[in-house]
Amino acid sequence: MESCDTLVPSESKLNDNVDAAFCNQCQSYTVIFDMISNEFVCSSCGCVVADELSSSEHSGSFPARTGYSDRARTGMPESLAVHHKGLSTLIGIGDTDARGKALEPSQKVKMQRLRTWNNRSQLNDSISRNLEKALKFLNNFGDKLYLSQAVIESAAYIYRKAAVKKLAKGRSTLGLVGAALYAACRETATPKTISDIATVCNLPTKDVMTHYKLILKELSLQVPVLHGPDYVTLIANRLSLSERTKREALRIYSDVQENRISIGKNPRALAGAVIYLASQNCNEFLRQVEICQVADISTVSLRKRCKEIKVTLSI
Repeated sequence: MESCDTLVPSESKLNDNVDAAFCNQCQSYTVIFDMISNEFVCSSCGCVVADELSSSEHSGSFPARTGYSDRARTGMPESLAVHHKGLSTLIGIGDTDARGKALEPSQKVKMQRLRTWNNRSQLNDSISRNLEKALKFLNNFGDKLYLSQAVIESAAYIYRKAAVKKLAKGRSTLGLVGAALYAACRETATPKTISDIATVCNLPTKDVMTHYKLILKELSLQVPVLHGPDYVTLIANRLSLSERTKREALRIYSDVQENRISIGKNPRALAGAVIYLASQNCNEFLRQVEICQVADISTVSLRKRCKEIKVTLSI
């Protein structure tokens, strides 16, 4: 059995009527707290005494044995997507004391000055002001793109590194935010194209790509390359194709990779061609123009790739 870190004294109570240090199975005071499994375990017989965790260190709330009846959380979790990382102080706007009694006029003036200087101290330099503005945009764009919190946190981390290096000085904040989002999507293998990011940021694709190349160079990011099957899945989902057509498209793309047709080719064009051929094999009507609009390619590229695949694979 793994060693446990914290010994629970016999005086501590998990609940009002149960002694957390006493084991009813072997009738001994050998119960300890396992920090790994978050359980009270008897060191003699191995019986789990209770499943509920009563420590404020893990639950983020006041323990019952401290005497506090209100189990309110101690604060919001730390997050890079907030400019103060969730660690700032906030002075409430209510002019009452802890007992609910109204403050005296002199105390009200003093509290108002404290609120003013508290707000000023949190945004006392240009980097903090830029972060507050940029991270609001980042969270907004992340919600519009239906990105997970992990991707947003990764994008916030990239933007913070760029802000510390003063890359935002004299440059578009929206462009850097879009570039950070795109880099985070590439790092986490989230299938989002540069056009998706540019549309949400209301910027030309060229501007987002320019800022993306800048942060890749200055921050030395190692961004993995998106593979063809990722584009096949992305385009097929946006076209609302059936599962049979998706599987057929992935099978054809696997044959394309085995025959080395994909070397030096645009992966979006190959994915579009594979989806078009799969839709024909599965008798699912799909126009070339629809695929080109979703994959952001030209019809000429699509037809060339289709012709190469048909000749090589004899489809």
